[in-house]
Amino acid sequence: MTASTLVSATPAVRRRVAGKWVVLSSLSGLALAGVYVAAVLTTAGQSVEDGILRSVGDDTLLQSGSALDAISPSAVLLVVALTMSVALVRRRPAAAVQSGVLIVGATLTTQVLKQFAPRPDLSGDVYANSFPSGHVTIAVAVMLALMTAFGRHARPLVFVVGTGFAAVVAEQTVAYGWHRCSDVVGACAVALLWLGLVRVGAARWAREPRRTDVVGPKAHALTSIVIGLALVVCLALSGAVWGIGIGSDMSLTTSSGGEGMLMGARLAAAGVVLVTAWIAWKLDRRA
Repeated sequence: MTASTLVSATPAVRRRVAGKWVVLSSLSGLALAGVYVAAVLTTAGQSVEDGILRSVGDDTLLQSGSALDAISPSAVLLVVALTMSVALVRRRPAAAVQSGVLIVGATLTTQVLKQFAPRPDLSGDVYANSFPSGHVTIAVAVMLALMTAFGRHARPLVFVVGTGFAAVVAEQTVAYGWHRCSDVVGACAVALLWLGLVRVGAARWAREPRRTDVVGPKAHALTSIVIGLALVVCLALSGAVWGIGIGSDMSLTTSSGGEGMLMGARLAAAGVVLVTAWIAWKLDRRA
């Protein structure tokens, strides 16, 4: 069972569907732990990311962009109310619960991790802990909640718009020196972990009448292609800019090298969100 197809199903079907989402949550948890260990708890990881962080210009460091400004506690509460209301109007109480729990659960998890996941000083640079990104967690969780709450006709367009917004949020957090790329990866992992958890709950306990609400194959394929092409372009540009911006010794001794590394990191951060969106969209297609 997915948010897009809430049906009464046999216990065997429910176990099979729940198993898929258990795997997603498990892999997301492993990815979260893995990126934390590799990027935060090692000297090499800290050195690379702090080098990128140093390349942010003094005139832009810790400034803000329009996408970042759009995320606030009141905005989060409004989006939670909106997604849950849409699902309830559609007579999908299980989808309403999933949407609310997904956003709130992912947001709280990130805030707890920020408090209790330490960042030891291994690289000699004094930069505050930022793992994972709260703004990206919220943006990606909202993206997934939109996929959960809206009906099959509006879902593809709403999801693409939400994905675009989340990708811009991720890019801006790196561009303005708010976060490192590993913070974006961690945020996406938290959001996917909660997507898996709420889908497991829906598969096991939802008892809604059988009604077909599956995105049509053409619309689903077109959405997959749009997100996939954006992903390929984003990561290709990231690799190209990264390669141009650094020397053969991977040094950051010149200003152009630093700018190239920063631009590559910005594009990579957006690409991580696009990967997350593509995975979620493909998994949520059918039970």
